[in-house]
Amino acid sequence: MTLRNLLLALAFLAATALPVRAQQPAAPAAPPAAPQAADPSPMASEIIFSGKLYSPLKLSVQLPFTSQIATMPTQIGQKVKKNDVLATFEIPMETRMAEKRNLNLAQVKEVEHLLSAANRDLEKFRVKRKELEMMEKQNLATSQALAQNALEIDAVEKQRVALTERLNLEKDMAQQRLELARDRFGPKANFGSLPNEGIVKAPVDGYVLWINPELRQGVKLSRDTELFQVGLLDPILIRAQVHEIEALRLKLGDKAKVTFDSLPGKTLEASISRIPWAPLPTALHQPSYYEIELTLPNPDFSLKEGLKAQVSITPKK
Repeated sequence: MTLRNLLLALAFLAATALPVRAQQPAAPAAPPAAPQAADPSPMASEIIFSGKLYSPLKLSVQLPFTSQIATMPTQIGQKVKKNDVLATFEIPMETRMAEKRNLNLAQVKEVEHLLSAANRDLEKFRVKRKELEMMEKQNLATSQALAQNALEIDAVEKQRVALTERLNLEKDMAQQRLELARDRFGPKANFGSLPNEGIVKAPVDGYVLWINPELRQGVKLSRDTELFQVGLLDPILIRAQVHEIEALRLKLGDKAKVTFDSLPGKTLEASISRIPWAPLPTALHQPSYYEIELTLPNPDFSLKEGLKAQVSITPKK
């Protein structure tokens, strides 16, 4: 009887377990693998790729000291000449004191004093030399005295040469410090005197491409804060990464048709100006890409940095 009951219990459990398994959802099918982009054909009649616009020359202008902006008359897109004043800033008192200490002629005057003393000593020893020579003729001076005098003259002459070289060095360094001060504080800076305001100047002929959004009159900014970017926009450059198969078909000077999604209906002509021999870093199993450069005329400055360009080139056979 016990065996019969055990068999009935097992049969009941098996019957109730089968529907539960049937209700479990089937495992989802694995998604199909994404197809890999095919390499460009070396026989294609046209090479098409995209790139971005860059300024051929762009220099950063920084604030030399932690200070408060006094004036900022410059606007984005403004044409500037080298050394044009872009902004002025108030020079903190501690900065002015430190700069005044550097901008002095104390070292020059000290060396001039030492050189003057050496010249006087040399003149005394030369006069003594003549006296000793006359006394020697009268047997009133020994050869040892003449030799000692000669050593003294030689030592002073060497000292004079060293002081002359040091004086020239000190004068050159003082002049360089003055030029640096005038570059930071304007032409009114001089030895022992500094204006109350410093200046920030354009580093090159060109256009103001960018202005720090925090830059405005009365704002205090820290040292080395980037204030402006000044550069060129005509011509402008297109930089693009090109597959190795396509890069080998391109040559310097090849013409290209350029279009922009942001400028519909406008087609421009550029020319290849740089093809590197070294590719961009990539894994060993991946194809190489080369960052080429094209030059595009931009006389009306309608093209700006960062615009995405579509480039089409028909390689020469």
